[in-house]
Amino acid sequence: MPLRRRSNDPEQQRRAEESLRALEAGGIPLAASERLAEFRRRGDRFFTSALSVNELALSREAGFRPLTQVMGSCFYRTGWQAYPWGATPGFGFGSSRGQGQTFELDQQTEAWNEARRLALARLSEEAHGADADAVVGVRLHRRHHDWAAGLIEFVVTGTAVRSERYDLGDEPALSNLSGQDFSKLFRHGFWPVGLVAGSTVAYVASGWTQQYSTRGWGSGLRNQEMPDYTQGIYDARALAVERMTRQAHGLHAHGVVGVAFERSQREVERRGGNTNFTDLIIEMHILGTAVIEVERAEKPPSTHLALQLNDQEAT
Repeated sequence: MPLRRRSNDPEQQRRAEESLRALEAGGIPLAASERLAEFRRRGDRFFTSALSVNELALSREAGFRPLTQVMGSCFYRTGWQAYPWGATPGFGFGSSRGQGQTFELDQQTEAWNEARRLALARLSEEAHGADADAVVGVRLHRRHHDWAAGLIEFVVTGTAVRSERYDLGDEPALSNLSGQDFSKLFRHGFWPVGLVAGSTVAYVASGWTQQYSTRGWGSGLRNQEMPDYTQGIYDARALAVERMTRQAHGLHAHGVVGVAFERSQREVERRGGNTNFTDLIIEMHILGTAVIEVERAEKPPSTHLALQLNDQEAT
């Protein structure tokens, strides 16, 4: 494939500089803004979506018309992060001598939370540009990139929809619920007020007690729990949930639905005195939809319980 020379066209350079300024301000590139402006100008019924046939049918039954697919993206570079190898006992979640401790890696944690915030803000801006009332089926993809140290990426996608029955305000609501769940939620008197999320990167330093119990004589002959790692998972989860809950309270939500957890971890070898310790670095991400209960003029639909009557093992 031949390499393309950099264009000297002043108009293309102007557009590139304008897109860069928009991205630096947390917005979307010029091409995306123009696409949405053209979408509004046409004003036709043609749409693109990631909705299944069932999701589309139920969304239309609830009075929502799909508009277009929207996206938000962010590449983010993580700064230098010091590990808490020199921390003294009593610092972090753990405090008892001989037990493990959990430390939040603030630089990496801040990077994940900020990258996600920027990606979701761009998704919301695209939805606003499409005159949407909500974005349903939001899917969030995150990854590390091996070709650049400390580079992470967030990409969020969803389907913008508009209500044909109600005036739902100027700000589009984001939801990770499927089109089916979104329709059921709305029909039963709830409305999403936004996506809430929290990420944490935690360093779990294993203690002497766990290290000796797992490497001592005969330790491989019996089953045993690794309590420092177990506690580290709970600590990381608590930090992520705290951030998500704080965001939900900021939106005056009555609750959070569709909560999903994602977790990854890797081992780190640490030298302490004459002993090698195996520590963990845990990434914990949590995402959900904050909802409020709204007043409804009509009676909510009946709720039916579906039971599986046949034996699935035999069919």
